Amino acid sequence: MAQTHRLVHLLRIIFAVVGAAVVLFLFLSYSEQIDTPLMDYFTADFFNQTGATNSVAAIYLNYRVFDTLFEALMLMVSVMEVINVSWANKHAEQYRFEEDDFNRKNNSEIVIRMVGIIYPFVLLIGLYIIINGHVSPGGGFQGGAVLATALITRYLVYPNFDLDLHALEIVEKLLFLSIVMTPVLYVFMQLQPADTTLSHQIYMVAMNTLIGMKVFTGLSVIFYRFVFYEGR
Repeated sequence: MAQTHRLVHLLRIIFAVVGAAVVLFLFLSYSEQIDTPLMDYFTADFFNQTGATNSVAAIYLNYRVFDTLFEALMLMVSVMEVINVSWANKHAEQYRFEEDDFNRKNNSEIVIRMVGIIYPFVLLIGLYIIINGHVSPGGGFQGGAVLATALITRYLVYPNFDLDLHALEIVEKLLFLSIVMTPVLYVFMQLQPADTTLSHQIYMVAMNTLIGMKVFTGLSVIFYRFVFYEGR
């Protein structure tokens, strides 16, 4: 058992060192000659270069995509820390929802009705913000937060524990890997089918979708971790 723990610890160290080396290599090997002031460079021809109508999306998904990757990393680290402090594998008992113990009369009938009406519209707004993040203000971070808010609001009105939290945590980590690999392949290594506006826009939509789902799953895991393992 001790040997297994040492092996896992060694693999983690190797993975961290290799990851840091890859990030450092990409950062040092990527350079862009800027002949004009930085603001003009970011705002003059961003549509032809990135396919984004929204200059902010062009910056955080292309010009300064490193910032986006580290923001996604910080969210994943926060989720992992919440999982650790919840003591799920040691002391905490998972809170079990008993249908008979839940009395809908304790909740406002008006709130229940209104949430049922606006719930699908909130989901649509969240998806719209994600998909159109390269066209109008918004993007994956904002849209993912809206989707998570819809899920949390649904729980507050009608508590449900039919969520596979472990699967959601795995999906959240896979989404982070996808967020890292997509710009590495498309922006840094330039493995793109064609240097066209349509190709750039597909990349923008894909990145916003991945980020939105990552934020949605991350915030949902944080909320449900406290609900499942810390009680109410």
